[in-house]
Amino acid sequence: MGKKAVGVILSLILLASSPISAYAADGDNTTRSGRNAETGKELKDSFVESGRLQSLKHLDLDTVLKLALNNSYNLSLLDMKLTALRQNEDSLEEQKKGLDGAVITIPSDRLPATPEEMMEAYGIPNDGAVDPASPWLVSDAITNTAVNGALDGLAGIAGALNKQMASQRQQLELALDQLNTEQSNTLIDMEKAKTGVKLQITSQYVQLLSLNKQTRLTEEYLDIVKADYNKAVTFKEYAMGTEEAVMLAQRQVRDQEEQLDTLRDNYQLALLQLCFDLGLVYDPNITLADIAYTPKATTRKNTEDILRSSYDMKQQWNAVVLANTQENHTNAANDHEQDYLYTMVRIANRQAEQTKVELSKKISATYSGADTAYKAYQSAEKDLADTEIDFNNMQTRFKSGFVSRYDFDKYGFLLTQQELALDLTRLQVFLASEAVAAMEKGLIN
Repeated sequence: MGKKAVGVILSLILLASSPISAYAADGDNTTRSGRNAETGKELKDSFVESGRLQSLKHLDLDTVLKLALNNSYNLSLLDMKLTALRQNEDSLEEQKKGLDGAVITIPSDRLPATPEEMMEAYGIPNDGAVDPASPWLVSDAITNTAVNGALDGLAGIAGALNKQMASQRQQLELALDQLNTEQSNTLIDMEKAKTGVKLQITSQYVQLLSLNKQTRLTEEYLDIVKADYNKAVTFKEYAMGTEEAVMLAQRQVRDQEEQLDTLRDNYQLALLQLCFDLGLVYDPNITLADIAYTPKATTRKNTEDILRSSYDMKQQWNAVVLANTQENHTNAANDHEQDYLYTMVRIANRQAEQTKVELSKKISATYSGADTAYKAYQSAEKDLADTEIDFNNMQTRFKSGFVSRYDFDKYGFLLTQQELALDLTRLQVFLASEAVAAMEKGLIN
């Protein structure tokens, strides 16, 4: 019996002394083949090449959104992280199974340790026929006393190991709770990333579309200032103008050409960045579809209703739940550890309150931004209406011969310019409305 008990103890000592792994055992990040990167040497093309890119000649917002979701590195990494967390959870579950029900039991019975106890245990009558001081009785009593001492020692070791295994089970359970919380947060992060990608790529597309519209308008205006320059040169040739007027017109042409070059460069840079984000081959001649949208005033929702759907508030809730779980299911070693766990619960609750206040401010700011954008659109509508009235009056004077074709066409550009201003504010209202929609879904920026 002694050898068997010692064998069990040694096995459990080895089990208890091994660390609890928080990672899957099958694989690490060690490079097992190839050579490390070195200074003075270039990396292989296969490591830095862009990969396969799709070629498109035309883009619209729906296509852009689909491509953005399919090519998001952040979403892909979050998906991999979720897989890794689930693999880690499986590993911890396996480790927990090895400890569940593992208890070392040492018999409480003890051998007779005195000659009198031995005689009684062996049924030897105490009638004087057998001397309690007989050598064999004394020898066996000494042996049994030693065995009893060994059993008492093993019982103490078993108790300590049982306590250690119980602590390890508790650590595994808390680690599993933490993994479950992290998985929940990762799922929330994935939804947050999807909403964020859509909003970000929508903003990029609106910016690109606006730059394209501004470029076309600037090209039209450049034609007008060139006509002004030609007019100034003609007037000077016929002694009806001055050299100064020619120089001023020439400077205006130069300024507009520089502005047009800047707009074109900005547009191509924005297009290049969009192509990278979408996994597309960069083509400077890609055409863009306009966004069909009619502005309307934003209807505000209750702040608390928005907070209930907030991704950040959901993660704060998970943090509070985890802190409470750790406090309630941890056998604190002392009062200091118990105080620490209680403080961590208070911190989690206070952070949740802080997040709620900060998000409430952002909700108000997002709605205010949408209201401001819509008011700007209404103002642009009024400006366009006034410009249309002025243009109609100018057209009447032109037909009556009071205004030249040149001046009439030039004034017509003012109408085109105001139409673009209205269109650009329309796109800004659209972008603001998308920000509100994303916020009401859970993404509060």
